[in-house]
Amino acid sequence: MYKLLCLFIICTFPYLILAQHVRTNTPEELIVMLNPGVEMETILSDIPQRSTAFQYKKRLSKSLNIHLIVSNDLASISPQLSQHPAVRAIQKNQVIQWRNQPNDLYYDSQWALDSINAPEAWNYTTGGLSPNGDSIVCAVVDGSFDVNHEDLKDNLWHNHAEIPNNQIDDDQNGFVDDYTGWQVVFNTDRHDYGSISNHGTSVLGIIGAKGNNSSGTTGINWDIRLMLISAHTANEITKISNVIESYSYILDMRRKYNQSNGQAGAFVVSTNSSWGIDFAWAEDHPIWCALYDSMGAVGILSVAATTNTDNDIDRYGDMPCSCGSEYLLGVSESSREDRQVAGYGYQSIDLFAPAESKSTRWSNKYGDFGGTSGAAPHVAGAIALLYSYPNSDWASMIRQSPQKAASLVKSILLNSVDKKETFKKSVSGGRLNLGRAMQQLAEYFERPEQGQLLNLYPSPTSRLLTIKAALANEGRHPVRVYNSIGQPVAIWELENSSPTIRYWHFDVSHLARGMYTVELDTGSKKYSQKFIKY
Repeated sequence: MYKLLCLFIICTFPYLILAQHVRTNTPEELIVMLNPGVEMETILSDIPQRSTAFQYKKRLSKSLNIHLIVSNDLASISPQLSQHPAVRAIQKNQVIQWRNQPNDLYYDSQWALDSINAPEAWNYTTGGLSPNGDSIVCAVVDGSFDVNHEDLKDNLWHNHAEIPNNQIDDDQNGFVDDYTGWQVVFNTDRHDYGSISNHGTSVLGIIGAKGNNSSGTTGINWDIRLMLISAHTANEITKISNVIESYSYILDMRRKYNQSNGQAGAFVVSTNSSWGIDFAWAEDHPIWCALYDSMGAVGILSVAATTNTDNDIDRYGDMPCSCGSEYLLGVSESSREDRQVAGYGYQSIDLFAPAESKSTRWSNKYGDFGGTSGAAPHVAGAIALLYSYPNSDWASMIRQSPQKAASLVKSILLNSVDKKETFKKSVSGGRLNLGRAMQQLAEYFERPEQGQLLNLYPSPTSRLLTIKAALANEGRHPVRVYNSIGQPVAIWELENSSPTIRYWHFDVSHLARGMYTVELDTGSKKYSQKFIKY
Protein backbone atom coordinates (compact mmCIF):
# COMPACT_ATOMS: atom_id res chain seq x y z
CA MET A 1 0.00 0.00 0.00
CA TYR A 2 2.89 2.37 0.82
CA LYS A 3 4.47 1.90 -2.60
CA LEU A 4 1.12 2.40 -4.31
CA LEU A 5 0.47 5.56 -2.33
CA CYS A 6 3.85 7.02 -3.20
CA LEU A 7 3.29 6.20 -6.86
CA PHE A 8 -0.11 7.86 -6.62
CA ILE A 9 1.41 11.06 -5.28
CA ILE A 10 4.17 11.10 -7.90
CA CYS A 11 1.73 10.59 -10.77
CA THR A 12 -0.89 12.98 -9.50
CA PHE A 13 1.31 15.88 -8.48
CA PRO A 14 4.09 16.39 -11.05
CA TYR A 15 3.50 20.12 -10.87
CA LEU A 16 4.46 20.43 -7.22
CA ILE A 17 6.88 23.34 -7.00
CA LEU A 18 7.37 26.27 -4.70
CA ALA A 19 5.30 29.28 -5.71
CA GLN A 20 7.19 32.55 -5.53
CA HIS A 21 4.49 34.54 -3.79
CA VAL A 22 2.84 33.21 -0.62
CA ARG A 23 0.53 35.45 1.38
CA THR A 24 0.93 36.04 5.12
CA ASN A 25 3.75 33.52 5.39
CA THR A 26 6.11 32.56 8.20
CA PRO A 27 9.40 32.94 6.31
CA GLU A 28 11.65 31.10 8.77
CA GLU A 29 10.06 27.68 8.20
CA LEU A 30 9.88 25.54 5.07
CA ILE A 31 8.04 22.26 4.51
CA VAL A 32 9.88 19.76 2.30
CA MET A 33 8.46 16.61 0.69
CA LEU A 34 11.07 14.09 -0.49
CA ASN A 35 10.85 11.22 -2.93
CA PRO A 36 10.11 7.82 -1.36
CA GLY A 37 13.11 6.26 0.36
CA VAL A 38 15.25 9.41 0.31
CA GLU A 39 16.88 10.36 3.61
CA MET A 40 16.94 14.00 4.69
CA GLU A 41 20.65 13.64 5.40
CA THR A 42 21.19 13.18 1.65
CA ILE A 43 19.62 16.56 0.98
CA LEU A 44 21.56 18.20 3.80
CA SER A 45 24.87 16.99 2.44
CA ASP A 46 24.10 18.27 -1.06
CA ILE A 47 23.31 21.86 -0.05
CA PRO A 48 26.41 24.11 0.33
CA GLN A 49 26.87 25.96 3.62
CA ARG A 50 23.95 24.18 5.14
CA SER A 51 24.74 25.27 8.70
CA THR A 52 24.01 28.87 7.88
CA ALA A 53 21.40 28.25 5.18
CA PHE A 54 19.00 26.03 7.11
CA GLN A 55 18.64 23.64 10.00
CA TYR A 56 16.57 20.49 10.26
CA LYS A 57 13.69 20.84 12.73
CA LYS A 58 11.52 17.70 12.62
CA ARG A 59 9.86 15.03 10.53
CA LEU A 60 6.18 15.76 9.86
CA SER A 61 5.21 12.49 8.16
CA LYS A 62 7.20 9.28 8.02
CA SER A 63 4.99 7.52 5.47
CA LEU A 64 4.90 10.50 3.08
CA ASN A 65 8.52 11.58 3.80
CA ILE A 66 7.65 15.18 4.73
CA HIS A 67 9.98 17.32 6.87
CA LEU A 68 10.21 20.78 8.43
CA ILE A 69 13.34 22.93 8.22
CA VAL A 70 14.20 26.38 9.57
CA SER A 71 16.09 28.80 7.34
CA ASN A 72 17.49 32.30 7.76
CA ASP A 73 17.82 32.74 3.99
CA LEU A 74 14.84 31.31 2.12
CA ALA A 75 15.62 33.36 -0.97
CA SER A 76 18.78 31.36 -1.63
CA ILE A 77 17.87 27.98 -0.16
CA SER A 78 14.46 27.59 -1.83
CA PRO A 79 15.74 27.38 -5.44
CA GLN A 80 18.41 24.87 -4.42
CA LEU A 81 15.85 22.63 -2.77
CA SER A 82 13.22 22.91 -5.49
CA GLN A 83 15.79 21.94 -8.15
CA HIS A 84 17.14 18.96 -6.21
CA PRO A 85 16.10 15.72 -7.99
CA ALA A 86 15.16 14.03 -4.70
CA VAL A 87 12.79 16.81 -3.60
CA ARG A 88 9.16 16.21 -4.54
CA ALA A 89 7.82 19.60 -3.38
CA ILE A 90 8.43 22.48 -1.00
CA GLN A 91 6.18 25.15 0.48
CA LYS A 92 6.40 27.79 3.19
CA ASN A 93 4.86 27.21 6.59
CA GLN A 94 1.97 29.48 7.61
CA VAL A 95 -0.42 30.12 10.46
CA ILE A 96 -4.00 28.95 9.88
CA GLN A 97 -7.19 30.68 11.09
CA TRP A 98 -10.09 29.17 13.04
CA ARG A 99 -13.38 29.82 11.32
CA ASN A 100 -15.96 30.18 14.09
CA GLN A 101 -18.25 33.18 14.16
CA PRO A 102 -19.60 34.40 17.54
CA ASN A 103 -23.33 35.01 17.88
CA ASP A 104 -25.34 35.88 20.98
CA LEU A 105 -28.62 34.37 19.77
CA TYR A 106 -29.84 31.09 21.28
CA TYR A 107 -32.31 28.78 19.68
CA ASP A 108 -34.85 26.60 21.47
CA SER A 109 -33.84 23.51 19.53
CA GLN A 110 -31.33 22.16 17.06
CA TRP A 111 -33.15 23.45 14.00
CA ALA A 112 -30.26 22.46 11.74
CA LEU A 113 -31.04 18.75 12.12
CA ASP A 114 -34.51 19.26 10.68
CA SER A 115 -33.07 21.54 8.01
CA ILE A 116 -30.88 18.73 6.65
CA ASN A 117 -33.65 16.13 7.09
CA ALA A 118 -31.67 14.11 9.64
CA PRO A 119 -34.75 12.40 11.19
CA GLU A 120 -35.45 10.66 7.88
CA ALA A 121 -31.88 9.36 7.77
CA TRP A 122 -32.26 8.06 11.33
CA ASN A 123 -35.08 5.81 10.12
CA TYR A 124 -32.32 3.82 8.39
CA THR A 125 -29.55 4.07 11.00
CA THR A 126 -28.36 6.23 13.87
CA GLY A 127 -24.69 5.48 13.33
CA GLY A 128 -21.97 3.66 15.21
CA LEU A 129 -20.98 0.58 13.23
CA SER A 130 -20.31 -0.11 9.57
CA PRO A 131 -22.15 -3.02 7.90
CA ASN A 132 -18.92 -4.95 8.52
CA GLY A 133 -19.32 -4.39 12.26
CA ASP A 134 -16.41 -1.93 12.55
CA SER A 135 -16.57 1.24 14.63
CA ILE A 136 -16.95 4.25 12.32
CA VAL A 137 -14.42 6.99 13.06
CA CYS A 138 -14.55 10.69 12.22
CA ALA A 139 -11.24 12.49 12.83
CA VAL A 140 -11.49 16.09 14.03
CA VAL A 141 -8.43 18.34 13.74
CA ASP A 142 -8.87 21.32 16.06
CA GLY A 143 -7.32 23.25 18.92
CA SER A 144 -8.49 21.57 22.12
CA PHE A 145 -11.29 19.31 23.36
CA ASP A 146 -13.22 18.54 26.54
CA VAL A 147 -12.76 14.77 26.80
CA ASN A 148 -14.94 14.55 29.92
CA HIS A 149 -18.10 16.14 28.54
CA GLU A 150 -21.20 14.14 29.48
CA ASP A 151 -22.49 14.13 25.89
CA LEU A 152 -19.16 13.26 24.25
CA LYS A 153 -17.08 10.98 26.48
CA ASP A 154 -18.87 7.77 25.45
CA ASN A 155 -18.37 8.53 21.74
CA LEU A 156 -14.63 9.23 21.79
CA TRP A 157 -12.23 7.03 19.84
CA HIS A 158 -9.61 5.16 21.82
CA ASN A 159 -6.59 3.34 20.44
CA HIS A 160 -7.10 0.01 22.17
CA ALA A 161 -3.80 -1.28 20.79
CA GLU A 162 -2.14 1.20 23.15
CA ILE A 163 -1.93 0.85 26.93
CA PRO A 164 -2.50 4.36 28.32
CA ASN A 165 0.22 6.13 30.30
CA ASN A 166 2.80 3.33 30.31
CA GLN A 167 5.36 5.39 28.33
CA ILE A 168 5.61 2.64 25.69
CA ASP A 169 4.63 2.71 22.02
CA ASP A 170 2.65 -0.53 22.34
CA ASP A 171 1.33 -0.64 18.77
CA GLN A 172 4.65 0.59 17.31
CA ASN A 173 3.04 3.35 15.24
CA GLY A 174 5.62 5.95 16.29
CA PHE A 175 3.43 7.58 18.96
CA VAL A 176 3.82 6.83 22.65
CA ASP A 177 0.55 6.54 24.63
CA ASP A 178 -1.72 7.80 21.84
CA TYR A 179 -4.72 6.26 23.57
CA THR A 180 -7.15 9.18 23.13
CA GLY A 181 -5.91 10.56 19.83
CA TRP A 182 -2.90 12.85 19.62
CA GLN A 183 -1.68 16.36 20.43
CA VAL A 184 0.82 16.99 17.64
CA VAL A 185 2.64 19.90 19.28
CA PHE A 186 3.24 18.41 22.74
CA ASN A 187 3.38 14.71 21.74
CA THR A 188 0.71 13.50 24.12
CA ASP A 189 -2.93 12.44 24.07
CA ARG A 190 -4.00 15.30 26.34
CA HIS A 191 -6.22 17.88 24.65
CA ASP A 192 -6.43 20.75 27.14
CA TYR A 193 -3.33 22.83 26.32
CA GLY A 194 -3.57 26.62 26.08
CA SER A 195 -6.61 28.64 27.08
CA ILE A 196 -9.84 26.69 26.91
CA SER A 197 -11.77 27.29 23.68
CA ASN A 198 -15.20 25.86 22.90
CA HIS A 199 -14.39 25.56 19.19
CA GLY A 200 -13.26 21.93 19.03
CA THR A 201 -15.75 20.71 21.63
CA SER A 202 -18.64 22.31 19.73
CA VAL A 203 -17.51 20.72 16.46
CA LEU A 204 -17.55 17.32 18.18
CA GLY A 205 -21.11 17.83 19.41
CA ILE A 206 -22.48 18.49 15.94
CA ILE A 207 -20.86 15.35 14.53
CA GLY A 208 -21.48 12.98 17.39
CA ALA A 209 -23.01 14.12 20.67
CA LYS A 210 -24.50 11.00 22.26
CA GLY A 211 -28.08 10.54 21.07
CA ASN A 212 -31.13 9.25 22.89
CA ASN A 213 -29.49 9.58 26.32
CA SER A 214 -32.01 12.00 27.87
CA SER A 215 -29.47 14.80 28.22
CA GLY A 216 -27.90 17.63 26.26
CA THR A 217 -27.96 17.69 22.47
CA THR A 218 -28.03 15.07 19.73
CA GLY A 219 -25.28 14.64 17.18
CA ILE A 220 -25.85 13.65 13.58
CA ASN A 221 -24.46 10.29 14.71
CA TRP A 222 -26.01 9.07 17.95
CA ASP A 223 -23.12 6.64 18.20
CA ILE A 224 -19.71 7.13 16.61
CA ARG A 225 -16.02 7.21 17.45
CA LEU A 226 -14.55 10.72 17.40
CA MET A 227 -10.76 10.73 16.85
CA LEU A 228 -9.29 13.81 18.53
CA ILE A 229 -6.28 15.51 16.94
CA SER A 230 -5.19 18.71 18.70
CA ALA A 231 -2.96 21.10 16.75
CA HIS A 232 -2.71 24.20 19.00
CA THR A 233 0.51 25.47 20.53
CA ALA A 234 0.33 26.87 24.06
CA ASN A 235 -0.37 30.35 22.67
CA GLU A 236 -3.10 28.97 20.39
CA ILE A 237 -1.17 29.18 17.12
CA THR A 238 -1.57 26.40 14.58
CA LYS A 239 0.67 26.14 11.52
CA ILE A 240 0.46 24.16 8.31
CA SER A 241 3.20 21.89 9.63
CA ASN A 242 0.87 20.95 12.52
CA VAL A 243 -1.89 20.22 10.00
CA ILE A 244 0.40 17.93 8.00
CA GLU A 245 1.36 16.02 11.15
CA SER A 246 -2.32 15.67 12.03
CA TYR A 247 -3.33 14.35 8.63
CA SER A 248 -0.36 12.00 8.55
CA TYR A 249 -1.49 10.38 11.80
CA ILE A 250 -5.02 9.95 10.45
CA LEU A 251 -3.78 8.57 7.13
CA ASP A 252 -1.51 6.02 8.79
CA MET A 253 -4.29 4.76 11.08
CA ARG A 254 -6.70 4.20 8.18
CA ARG A 255 -3.99 2.59 6.05
CA LYS A 256 -3.23 0.20 8.90
CA TYR A 257 -6.94 -0.67 9.09
CA ASN A 258 -7.03 -1.43 5.34
CA GLN A 259 -3.85 -3.48 5.35
CA SER A 260 -4.94 -5.56 8.36
CA ASN A 261 -8.45 -6.20 7.03
CA GLY A 262 -9.87 -4.27 9.96
CA GLN A 263 -7.80 -5.94 12.67
CA ALA A 264 -5.67 -2.86 13.47
CA GLY A 265 -5.66 0.89 12.99
CA ALA A 266 -8.92 2.83 12.73
CA PHE A 267 -11.79 2.91 10.23
CA VAL A 268 -11.58 6.67 9.63
CA VAL A 269 -14.10 7.71 6.96
CA SER A 270 -14.07 11.51 7.31
CA THR A 271 -12.03 14.38 8.69
CA ASN A 272 -13.30 17.79 9.78
CA SER A 273 -11.26 20.99 9.48
CA SER A 274 -13.10 24.11 10.64
CA TRP A 275 -10.16 26.39 9.87
CA GLY A 276 -8.05 27.58 6.95
CA ILE A 277 -6.31 30.56 5.35
CA ASP A 278 -8.19 33.37 3.61
CA PHE A 279 -6.95 34.64 0.22
CA ALA A 280 -4.64 31.66 -0.33
CA TRP A 281 -4.23 29.38 -3.34
CA ALA A 282 -3.56 25.67 -3.86
CA GLU A 283 -0.56 26.41 -6.10
CA ASP A 284 1.25 27.86 -3.08
CA HIS A 285 0.49 24.81 -0.91
CA PRO A 286 1.22 21.67 -2.96
CA ILE A 287 2.18 19.44 -0.03
CA TRP A 288 -0.90 20.37 1.97
CA CYS A 289 -3.20 19.75 -1.01
CA ALA A 290 -1.51 16.44 -1.84
CA LEU A 291 -2.59 15.02 1.50
CA TYR A 292 -6.28 15.08 0.56
CA ASP A 293 -5.69 12.79 -2.41
CA SER A 294 -3.44 10.58 -0.28
CA MET A 295 -6.18 10.18 2.32
CA GLY A 296 -8.78 9.68 -0.40
CA ALA A 297 -6.73 6.83 -1.84
CA VAL A 298 -7.29 4.85 1.37
CA GLY A 299 -10.96 5.80 1.68
CA ILE A 300 -11.09 9.05 3.67
CA LEU A 301 -13.19 12.06 2.67
CA SER A 302 -12.08 15.39 4.11
CA VAL A 303 -14.38 18.31 4.88
CA ALA A 304 -13.17 21.92 5.08
CA ALA A 305 -14.92 25.11 6.20
CA THR A 306 -14.49 28.10 3.92
CA THR A 307 -14.11 31.73 4.96
CA ASN A 308 -16.87 33.46 6.91
CA THR A 309 -16.56 36.51 4.66
CA ASP A 310 -18.92 36.94 1.71
CA ASN A 311 -16.18 36.42 -0.90
CA ASP A 312 -15.93 34.62 -4.23
CA ILE A 313 -13.41 31.90 -3.41
CA ASP A 314 -12.77 31.13 -7.07
CA ARG A 315 -11.61 34.72 -7.51
CA TYR A 316 -9.87 35.56 -4.23
CA GLY A 317 -8.64 32.16 -3.05
CA ASP A 318 -9.04 30.11 0.11
CA MET A 319 -7.18 27.21 1.66
CA PRO A 320 -7.85 24.39 1.72
CA CYS A 321 -11.05 24.81 -0.33
CA SER A 322 -9.09 25.76 -3.46
CA CYS A 323 -7.17 22.45 -3.47
CA GLY A 324 -9.59 20.85 -5.91
CA SER A 325 -9.15 17.29 -4.63
CA GLU A 326 -11.80 14.72 -5.55
CA TYR A 327 -11.75 13.69 -1.90
CA LEU A 328 -12.25 17.13 -0.35
CA LEU A 329 -15.58 18.87 0.21
CA GLY A 330 -15.53 22.64 0.63
CA VAL A 331 -18.46 23.77 2.77
CA SER A 332 -20.07 27.17 3.27
CA GLU A 333 -22.82 28.26 5.65
CA SER A 334 -26.55 28.47 5.01
CA SER A 335 -28.78 30.50 7.31
CA ARG A 336 -31.97 29.37 8.97
CA GLU A 337 -33.83 31.15 6.17
CA ASP A 338 -31.78 29.27 3.54
CA ARG A 339 -29.61 32.21 2.57
CA GLN A 340 -25.95 32.12 1.57
CA VAL A 341 -24.09 34.03 4.31
CA ALA A 342 -20.39 33.18 3.81
CA GLY A 343 -17.88 32.35 1.08
CA TYR A 344 -19.01 30.93 -2.25
CA GLY A 345 -17.54 29.59 -5.49
CA TYR A 346 -18.82 27.62 -8.47
CA GLN A 347 -15.64 25.51 -8.41
CA SER A 348 -14.31 25.67 -4.84
CA ILE A 349 -17.43 25.31 -2.67
CA ASP A 350 -19.17 21.96 -3.02
CA LEU A 351 -22.27 22.56 -0.94
CA PHE A 352 -23.87 24.57 1.84
CA ALA A 353 -24.88 23.39 5.31
CA PRO A 354 -26.60 25.02 8.31
CA ALA A 355 -24.57 26.23 11.26
CA GLU A 356 -26.11 28.49 13.92
CA SER A 357 -27.41 25.88 16.35
CA LYS A 358 -26.81 24.52 19.84
CA SER A 359 -23.87 22.25 20.55
CA THR A 360 -21.59 21.07 23.34
CA ARG A 361 -19.24 23.33 25.31
CA TRP A 362 -16.63 22.81 27.99
CA SER A 363 -17.65 21.63 31.49
CA ASN A 364 -20.91 19.92 30.47
CA LYS A 365 -22.35 23.14 29.09
CA TYR A 366 -24.21 23.91 25.86
CA GLY A 367 -24.55 26.97 23.68
CA ASP A 368 -24.71 28.38 20.18
CA PHE A 369 -22.02 27.56 17.68
CA GLY A 370 -22.02 28.81 14.11
CA GLY A 371 -20.17 30.23 11.16
CA THR A 372 -18.67 27.92 8.59
CA SER A 373 -16.99 26.16 11.52
CA GLY A 374 -20.45 24.89 12.43
CA ALA A 375 -21.44 24.10 8.84
CA ALA A 376 -18.52 21.79 8.02
CA PRO A 377 -19.13 19.23 10.81
CA HIS A 378 -22.69 18.71 9.56
CA VAL A 379 -21.15 17.35 6.35
CA ALA A 380 -18.38 15.39 8.11
CA GLY A 381 -21.03 13.84 10.34
CA ALA A 382 -23.25 13.07 7.35
CA ILE A 383 -20.41 11.15 5.71
CA ALA A 384 -19.95 9.04 8.83
CA LEU A 385 -23.67 8.28 9.11
CA LEU A 386 -23.87 7.11 5.49
CA TYR A 387 -21.15 4.57 6.22
CA SER A 388 -23.41 2.93 8.80
CA TYR A 389 -26.12 2.04 6.27
CA PRO A 390 -26.72 -1.72 6.75
CA ASN A 391 -26.26 -3.52 3.43
CA SER A 392 -24.04 -6.45 2.44
CA ASP A 393 -23.07 -4.98 -0.95
CA TRP A 394 -22.14 -1.71 0.74
CA ALA A 395 -20.08 -3.70 3.25
CA SER A 396 -18.17 -5.37 0.41
CA MET A 397 -17.43 -2.09 -1.35
CA ILE A 398 -16.20 -0.50 1.88
CA ARG A 399 -13.78 -3.35 2.55
CA GLN A 400 -12.67 -4.20 -1.00
CA SER A 401 -12.77 -0.78 -2.72
CA PRO A 402 -12.39 1.97 -0.09
CA GLN A 403 -11.51 4.64 -2.64
CA LYS A 404 -14.60 3.82 -4.71
CA ALA A 405 -16.75 3.90 -1.57
CA ALA A 406 -15.49 7.38 -0.70
CA SER A 407 -16.18 8.63 -4.22
CA LEU A 408 -19.71 7.20 -4.09
CA VAL A 409 -20.48 8.96 -0.81
CA LYS A 410 -19.27 12.31 -2.13
CA SER A 411 -21.28 11.90 -5.33
CA ILE A 412 -24.44 11.06 -3.40
CA LEU A 413 -24.01 14.01 -1.04
CA LEU A 414 -23.69 16.45 -3.94
CA ASN A 415 -26.54 14.92 -5.97
CA SER A 416 -29.00 14.84 -3.06
CA VAL A 417 -28.83 18.50 -1.98
CA ASP A 418 -31.82 20.81 -1.73
CA LYS A 419 -31.23 22.98 -4.78
CA LYS A 420 -32.09 26.64 -4.31
CA GLU A 421 -31.35 29.81 -6.24
CA THR A 422 -29.55 31.23 -3.19
CA PHE A 423 -27.04 28.37 -3.28
CA LYS A 424 -26.32 28.35 -7.01
CA LYS A 425 -22.76 29.64 -6.52
CA SER A 426 -21.42 26.20 -5.63
CA VAL A 427 -20.61 22.90 -7.30
CA SER A 428 -23.88 21.25 -6.24
CA GLY A 429 -26.08 24.34 -6.19
CA GLY A 430 -27.69 23.33 -2.93
CA ARG A 431 -27.76 22.65 0.81
CA LEU A 432 -27.06 19.34 2.51
CA ASN A 433 -30.06 16.97 2.69
CA LEU A 434 -28.93 14.00 4.76
CA GLY A 435 -32.28 12.20 4.60
CA ARG A 436 -32.29 12.24 0.82
CA ALA A 437 -28.62 11.21 0.71
CA MET A 438 -29.36 8.16 2.86
CA GLN A 439 -32.31 7.31 0.63
CA GLN A 440 -30.15 7.53 -2.49
CA LEU A 441 -27.48 5.32 -0.93
CA ALA A 442 -30.14 2.74 -0.09
CA GLU A 443 -31.53 2.88 -3.61
CA TYR A 444 -28.06 2.53 -5.13
CA PHE A 445 -27.83 -0.94 -3.60
CA GLU A 446 -31.43 -1.97 -4.32
CA ARG A 447 -30.36 -2.81 -7.88
CA PRO A 448 -33.85 -2.75 -9.44
CA GLU A 449 -34.55 -4.00 -12.95
CA GLN A 450 -33.49 -1.19 -15.26
CA GLY A 451 -36.53 0.45 -16.83
CA GLN A 452 -38.77 -0.34 -13.89
CA LEU A 453 -41.48 2.05 -12.69
CA LEU A 454 -40.97 1.75 -8.96
CA ASN A 455 -43.51 4.05 -7.36
CA LEU A 456 -46.03 6.85 -7.77
CA TYR A 457 -46.76 9.11 -4.81
CA PRO A 458 -48.59 10.61 -3.10
CA SER A 459 -51.81 8.84 -3.93
CA PRO A 460 -54.37 10.29 -3.57
CA THR A 461 -52.98 13.66 -4.69
CA SER A 462 -54.55 16.97 -5.64
CA ARG A 463 -51.63 18.68 -7.34
CA LEU A 464 -48.13 17.16 -7.44
CA LEU A 465 -47.32 13.58 -8.47
CA THR A 466 -43.82 12.12 -8.08
CA ILE A 467 -42.60 9.31 -10.34
CA LYS A 468 -39.81 7.12 -9.05
CA ALA A 469 -38.19 5.02 -11.78
CA ALA A 470 -34.96 3.31 -12.83
CA LEU A 471 -34.02 3.96 -16.45
CA ALA A 472 -31.21 2.09 -18.17
CA ASN A 473 -30.56 4.49 -21.02
CA GLU A 474 -29.89 8.19 -21.23
CA GLY A 475 -32.31 10.44 -23.09
CA ARG A 476 -36.06 11.10 -23.04
CA HIS A 477 -38.52 8.34 -22.17
CA PRO A 478 -42.28 8.73 -22.83
CA VAL A 479 -44.84 8.33 -20.07
CA ARG A 480 -48.54 8.17 -20.97
CA VAL A 481 -51.42 8.87 -18.61
CA TYR A 482 -54.82 7.19 -19.12
CA ASN A 483 -58.13 7.83 -17.37
CA SER A 484 -60.34 5.08 -15.90
CA ILE A 485 -61.88 4.20 -19.30
CA GLY A 486 -58.54 3.97 -21.08
CA GLN A 487 -58.49 7.35 -22.78
CA PRO A 488 -55.07 9.08 -23.05
CA VAL A 489 -55.14 12.37 -21.13
CA ALA A 490 -51.45 13.35 -20.94
CA ILE A 491 -48.00 12.51 -22.28
CA TRP A 492 -44.95 13.26 -20.15
CA GLU A 493 -41.24 12.74 -20.71
CA LEU A 494 -38.70 11.43 -18.24
CA GLU A 495 -35.33 12.93 -19.10
CA ASN A 496 -32.57 10.68 -17.83
CA SER A 497 -28.80 11.24 -17.61
CA SER A 498 -27.64 8.25 -15.53
CA PRO A 499 -28.68 4.59 -15.03
CA THR A 500 -29.82 4.96 -11.43
CA ILE A 501 -33.08 5.51 -9.57
CA ARG A 502 -34.35 9.04 -10.10
CA TYR A 503 -37.40 11.18 -9.32
CA TRP A 504 -39.58 13.32 -11.59
CA HIS A 505 -42.38 15.66 -10.50
CA PHE A 506 -45.51 16.51 -12.51
CA ASP A 507 -48.42 18.86 -11.91
CA VAL A 508 -51.77 16.98 -12.14
CA SER A 509 -53.98 19.75 -10.79
CA HIS A 510 -55.65 20.15 -14.21
CA LEU A 511 -56.89 16.55 -14.25
CA ALA A 512 -60.44 15.69 -13.21
CA ARG A 513 -61.02 13.65 -10.07
CA GLY A 514 -60.71 9.91 -10.52
CA MET A 515 -58.41 6.95 -11.07
CA TYR A 516 -55.52 7.20 -13.55
CA THR A 517 -52.94 4.81 -14.97
CA VAL A 518 -49.36 5.88 -15.66
CA GLU A 519 -47.54 3.82 -18.30
CA LEU A 520 -43.77 3.90 -18.82
CA ASP A 521 -42.57 2.59 -22.19
CA THR A 522 -38.86 1.67 -22.22
CA GLY A 523 -38.96 0.32 -25.77
CA SER A 524 -38.49 -3.28 -24.72
CA LYS A 525 -41.09 -3.38 -21.96
CA LYS A 526 -43.99 -1.40 -20.53
CA TYR A 527 -44.59 -0.71 -16.84
CA SER A 528 -47.74 0.77 -15.33
CA GLN A 529 -49.12 1.91 -11.99
CA LYS A 530 -52.28 3.68 -10.84
CA PHE A 531 -52.88 6.81 -8.77
CA ILE A 532 -55.94 8.70 -7.53
CA LYS A 533 -56.57 12.38 -8.23
CA TYR A 534 -58.97 14.16 -5.86
